[in-house]
Amino acid sequence: MKSKQASPIWPYLGILACLFVLSVTAPRAWDRMARQETLSHALLAKKTRVAPVQAAPAPERYEKVDDAELTGREAIGAEPARSGEATPVAEPNTEPATAHPPAAESPPAEQAVPPAPQVVNEPGPFIEVNNRTDTPADEPEPEITSVDEPAPEPAPAGNAWPLPRVLMGQLARLAQQDSRGQWAERAGNLIRDLCRPAEHNGGSAEGILKQLRELAQPDGTVAEVDSPQESQTVRARYALARWLDIWEGAVDLEKLSIADVRPRYTPEVVRARLADVESLLRKGPGGAGWRDYLQLESLRDLANRPQLDDEHRVAARKVLDRLSYSRLTRSQWRFVNQEPLIALQTELRSWAAQHVTAAQLLTHLEQYEYTLSASDARLVADDFRGLGWSAPQAAENVSERLDTHYRNANVRVACAGALANRLVPQPGKVDARVQDVVVNVPVSGRSTTSTQLFVRLVPDARRIRLGLEARGLVDSNTTSSSGPATFYNQGQSTFLARKLMVLGPQGLSVWPAVAEAENNYSYLVSLETDFDGVPLMGALVRNIARSQHDESLDEARLEVEYKVATRARDQLDAEVRPQLIKAAQRIEKEQLATLKRLGLDLVPLGLSTTEERVVARVRLGGPEQLGAHTPRLRAPADSWFSMQLHQSALNNALERLDLDGRSFALPELFAWTAEKLNRPQLAKLDDLPDNVHLTFAKQDAVRLRCEDGRVEVRFAFAELKQGRNRWRNFTVRTLYWPEADNLDPRFVRDPTISFDGKSLKGKPEFVLRAIFSKVLSRNRDLRLLGEAITSDPRLKDLQVTQFAVEDGWIGLAYSPQRANANVARRPRLQPQPQSP
Repeated sequence: MKSKQASPIWPYLGILACLFVLSVTAPRAWDRMARQETLSHALLAKKTRVAPVQAAPAPERYEKVDDAELTGREAIGAEPARSGEATPVAEPNTEPATAHPPAAESPPAEQAVPPAPQVVNEPGPFIEVNNRTDTPADEPEPEITSVDEPAPEPAPAGNAWPLPRVLMGQLARLAQQDSRGQWAERAGNLIRDLCRPAEHNGGSAEGILKQLRELAQPDGTVAEVDSPQESQTVRARYALARWLDIWEGAVDLEKLSIADVRPRYTPEVVRARLADVESLLRKGPGGAGWRDYLQLESLRDLANRPQLDDEHRVAARKVLDRLSYSRLTRSQWRFVNQEPLIALQTELRSWAAQHVTAAQLLTHLEQYEYTLSASDARLVADDFRGLGWSAPQAAENVSERLDTHYRNANVRVACAGALANRLVPQPGKVDARVQDVVVNVPVSGRSTTSTQLFVRLVPDARRIRLGLEARGLVDSNTTSSSGPATFYNQGQSTFLARKLMVLGPQGLSVWPAVAEAENNYSYLVSLETDFDGVPLMGALVRNIARSQHDESLDEARLEVEYKVATRARDQLDAEVRPQLIKAAQRIEKEQLATLKRLGLDLVPLGLSTTEERVVARVRLGGPEQLGAHTPRLRAPADSWFSMQLHQSALNNALERLDLDGRSFALPELFAWTAEKLNRPQLAKLDDLPDNVHLTFAKQDAVRLRCEDGRVEVRFAFAELKQGRNRWRNFTVRTLYWPEADNLDPRFVRDPTISFDGKSLKGKPEFVLRAIFSKVLSRNRDLRLLGEAITSDPRLKDLQVTQFAVEDGWIGLAYSPQRANANVARRPRLQPQPQSP
């Protein structure tokens, strides 16, 4: 199950699909242009002279558009942009998980609710799976609140830090290798020294960190980067470097006190800032909406209290989140960056700040890396937010390091230009009737137009920059009459139209099209006059008509090329613009609503374009959720499409299903999930077991792990009942293995379903197995991509060259077919119960 969301204007990944929609709809422009293009040949046949016309200007090159052109653009629906100026795609006002941000000019009631971007094939069965385990009906059991996890080793007394168990496990495995054993053993010993109480490590934490920093540097001895052994080394070095950044920040963090973190409480200053904001809001019609959005009434009541408490922190964080909401429109961003609101944010930061000790932070991080549970992730995210709003620079530095290492991109998508051009639909030849008047000369006839569409990738290190090109060839047979003469012509001309689209942090900007045309040739096939039957006079009139035709040939060509280029440009703009708006509205309606219901945001962390492919790196999650923290899988160098999906993106979405502590009958659970995900088919399953009622654990009800070549899905239940049978406080676990059937990547459930819980000891599990064998039916594979994509005949010569699960990541790649190539994935291991 995965979701995705948008920035202020567009969903940052969904926009790529919109650009392909553009390519589908653009051919209609060329049909109409064909009829206009044939006028060029008619003009060449006119008898009368035409005034010279300046040739059409050469089209702008994509590379000439600079960064400054991406700001201050007008929205679609406003007055058309001037020539050469970009037009941003309509930016509907989207609302955060809690409320609508009002427009700067109008109250929220007038705001459009933003649609949601579609995730390509959310793996629904990850959510479908609902597992229960037997517990005797009346046997008393201690209530569980999450999946059973080994508790972290308690830190030694004194000023000790917790040992990072995951990193130590990586080093222990490397220690068994001949080539890396000595390095891993030394790193492990230094980490143990570092984490001991100060009196036992000599108080030389800085010296130990310096030695570890040297060990974390690559040694240049890598022979086979893609070998399993070297992959383990790279991941261990990455984990060590990550922990070193945190440890070095923790050294400074230990020197701070709570007085350093939270400055003296000054309620009178906050009241003054609130008064300034009220004065600002009275100047515009949207004041009432902003007052509600910013919860000014609640802030005013809190500012009258004599001391800070938890309510101050919760309220301040909610307002600060709203002021930094990623889907604010340009006008809303300008509004919230005015001086009174900036001053209010400064005061609210002191309310939102939280004193976080080094030991507390390191304990939360270590526990999260070990369990990967949503509850532990929230503790780390809370530390990150509390430190980020703290006054001391040391605390803010640690917050930045947490953001870098534990809130990294958890979705990456790359698409090659070759694939984009493969998917662009090519229009067939268009035969059109010509009936027009050009320079007061009536023209009629037939024309045939053939057009090719191309997507051009324009290198840009910070944005996705695409050009749509249409190259057309027009063959025409036309007739034109002027005075006593009638001309019959055959001709051929070409045209090139271009349109630039740039997707950046501020959304999608679209530049007006530019075009040029060239007349290849024009032949006067025959000439008739009204005097052809008159001796002497007929020949004289024919000679005069032919002479005037030849004299006006160059002037006519210039006018025709300019007119054809202008019409091609205008037609391209007229066709593309409404299609982009329509695609945006459809994505908003079908997908953004899902992300809004789940309270998820899709934050772009990296958009780039090279000559070969476009790449988008985003983080899927809410403000209080984490992203990826492990190095992602590398896609094959020859891949045309690749996607890397981190388990944090899936777990963030699973957490937002809001299952913790809830009770359902089984059909109700699937109906709840179907509504949350906007997947009505989940509510129509007819193979579910009857009379099953369940209650999820109070925290970490569902979560998954991606490692060792498979996806492990876990469920935690407080209770499950079927008839007179009842089971309490247990977990259910099963595995899904990646398999590629031609172009169709899917996850297939392992035959084994495991149960764990004290109430199950010595109890028969066959009833539970029967229940979960239906709930987690092996007939419902988890498909990553839709059938419309995997069965597309334009992709038949591609193959899946990577479908792997490793270290938290799912990697998928398509490449042109190779000789005797196998899908890159680890061999299936024997399914065995695994510790977290």
